[in-house]
Amino acid sequence: MNQKLQTVDPFAQTPFWQKRPFPTPFFLALFFLFFITGCGLFNRDPQTQPPEGQAVTQITVVCSDECARRGQCGQTRDGRSVVLGHPERPAVQDHQMIFTTGSPMTFVSANTRRVQVIATGEEFDQTFYLITRPEDGRSGWVAGWCVNP
Repeated sequence: MNQKLQTVDPFAQTPFWQKRPFPTPFFLALFFLFFITGCGLFNRDPQTQPPEGQAVTQITVVCSDECARRGQCGQTRDGRSVVLGHPERPAVQDHQMIFTTGSPMTFVSANTRRVQVIATGEEFDQTFYLITRPEDGRSGWVAGWCVNP
């Protein structure tokens, strides 16, 4: 009648967090990695000045016949003539910026992209210009049809 009770290892009786340390350093490193990456994504379009001694190129945006025919310019309610642009990439649709025509803009860079006319299927290369508005310093891309160098 003398039965021996099975004993449980004392290590098995401890709570989960005492068996294995919480991986705090791993989660902190992961948090800072995402934090640094996220901060870098918010500062994608830094305004840089040209190197000293390099001339600043000024160009003018115009609502030419070709620009208007391609749907890249128009007039605001107050009658100003404007060219449509995009702050992040060369685009011919989904514009998010406007540039007032006739005033000189600072040329930043140029990029040639393949453009397709949806109605006809015609494809061709078009140059887009990254320019900076003088009134607020914001940069955006406009199509080459709307630029008068």
